[in-house]
Amino acid sequence: MRTLLPFPLSTPLAALTLCMVLGACSTVSVNMPATPVIPPVFTEVPSANGDSQTPATNLKQWWQAVPDPTLQTLIEQGLRQNADIRVALARIKEARAVITQAESALYPTLKGFGATGHIKPEDLQGLGMNATPVAPGMVIPPIPQLINNPPSTDMNVFGVAAAWEIDVFGARRSDADAARQVALAYEEKLHGTQLMVVGDIANNYIEARSIEHRLRLLQRSLEIATQLRSYAQGRFDAGQATRFDIDRASSQIDALAAMQAPLNALLKTRLRRLAVLTSQSPDVPLTLPAPTASAPADASVIPVQLPIVLPSDVLEQRPDVRGSANQVRALAAQLGSAKADLLPRFYLGFLAGEGRVELGSLAPSTGRFTAWGAGVQLPIFEGGRIRANIRAADARLEAAGLQYEQIVMHALEDVENAYAIRHSLDARTTLLASALGNATEGARHSQHLYEEGRSVLAPALEAQLLALQREDELVQAQTARALSTVMLYKATGGGWQNASL
Repeated sequence: MRTLLPFPLSTPLAALTLCMVLGACSTVSVNMPATPVIPPVFTEVPSANGDSQTPATNLKQWWQAVPDPTLQTLIEQGLRQNADIRVALARIKEARAVITQAESALYPTLKGFGATGHIKPEDLQGLGMNATPVAPGMVIPPIPQLINNPPSTDMNVFGVAAAWEIDVFGARRSDADAARQVALAYEEKLHGTQLMVVGDIANNYIEARSIEHRLRLLQRSLEIATQLRSYAQGRFDAGQATRFDIDRASSQIDALAAMQAPLNALLKTRLRRLAVLTSQSPDVPLTLPAPTASAPADASVIPVQLPIVLPSDVLEQRPDVRGSANQVRALAAQLGSAKADLLPRFYLGFLAGEGRVELGSLAPSTGRFTAWGAGVQLPIFEGGRIRANIRAADARLEAAGLQYEQIVMHALEDVENAYAIRHSLDARTTLLASALGNATEGARHSQHLYEEGRSVLAPALEAQLLALQREDELVQAQTARALSTVMLYKATGGGWQNASL
């Protein structure tokens, strides 16, 4: 069947119009990997059983709901200044520049050219016997009188050249789509870096505050243990106690004192880490402000409410899942570009210019020239290179699809595990809080008995030490619960924000 065109192809406008129509053709089709099946709900997510819960919409910047201005300041500072985040921002800028490079192939190129020259008389020996071309469309006619005494010659040529590959089968559009998806994947890497930085700052801050609290409890325990040893020494001197009582009290003091150095070193480690995370020098650890009534600055500032999330929420929120999906789409576009290499490629070209030649004392010769053309390139024999490239691109897409499925499964696993750990720590914290209440009440009764003269001082002091020990255990449990809450925020994809470049 023959198709009649409504215009002759003998004109540049007709060829340009045809190429624009061809350029609107669709890209080569690519089969995307199958989407993994996800459960409708998490098994470990708290149900509506009276538990305090927060909606998933609060997770993205969860730290803003924490009533601790110091933690909020550190996180905001880290998001602005952290070195890893700045590196990720630079890579996004690079990826966006690559988009411009890829998209430039969709448009014509226009270049200017020019040349000037001077020809000496000895270089013109023999000139004039025949017409001599000096530029497209410009020739020097035969001039017999120039044969014996050739003059010097000056020549100037300038013009423009344009070229355009018409993207009939979408190869260049696929390249641009791939570049855009890669840039989006780099943006998700930035979001993932933000998530990790926010989580690390929160974890180190919580642990630092917990250590400060434990050091205060330890100091109080040492004071009571010292008082207990003095009391045992007094009773020993009075013949009412044995050396065992003194040794036991001394051993308790040594055991408590041995905890101070490791806790102080761990505190400095956490403060130095906070300094590095906020792009400050680690040689001088940060100094945290003292707790206040409105900002207790301990693990209790982290909300104990559990967020309600669905698996679909996690896939939409987690940067690693989103970035992996972008990578799959980028490789699918690259496969489309590879398949398009089997098909013809169409080109348009245009050339226009003007020149001037001055030949001795003769009148200058000037002229203009134009040329245009259309071309097609079709692969005939490539030694299997194109099809091998297609197979390689197809394998990369298959691997990316499998990796995406694996990342999704890991993300769902992280959320389930985070909820399970948090539930177990809730139970532990509740029991330790009850134990502390009982120990505190026992210490109060023991002190009351001593004050009434119905008991000696030692049981009252030992009861106070036991209450402090239970409080230390509760602080550690509350810290672990706060850290597990931060882990849950990270697992659900909370802790990042869109950054301006």
